[in-house]
Amino acid sequence: MELYESVINLITENSEIINFGEFGQGASEFWIKKAQDRLHVIFPPSYIWWLKNYSGGEVYGEEIFSVYEMDFDVVVGGDIVYINELNRKKQLNDHNQLVIQETDRSEVFYFDLLHPDKNGEYPVWINFAGYKDKYANNFLEFLAKRIKDV
Repeated sequence: MELYESVINLITENSEIINFGEFGQGASEFWIKKAQDRLHVIFPPSYIWWLKNYSGGEVYGEEIFSVYEMDFDVVVGGDIVYINELNRKKQLNDHNQLVIQETDRSEVFYFDLLHPDKNGEYPVWINFAGYKDKYANNFLEFLAKRIKDV
């Protein structure tokens, strides 16, 4: 829980660069489950925590994909289902990657679904112009780095 508290504090202390939903007013379990079922994945616990508590939002104006709680057949924008279905259709990523952010600089951040740790957390990788590297060990570390590094 200490790691979650440190991320909450980091978000609170950097409110001028972060535009997340109000804490505690996030996405419902119903829609999170629907998104997982539609994508045939299990979201990592830290990402689910973020969805449930913040719903979604942006760091420095760059959206982290979330669950918009809208019909997946009509939703557009930064809904995680929409983005990943579109990217898979265009063959930009496969079923072993779950894209969570695409930046204006053409950086693509994604969960590596093939390598969960013992807690169900996935490492976050960055793909930038064909260069791929591990960016963070989990979603909370990804959030902290995006807040500190952008």
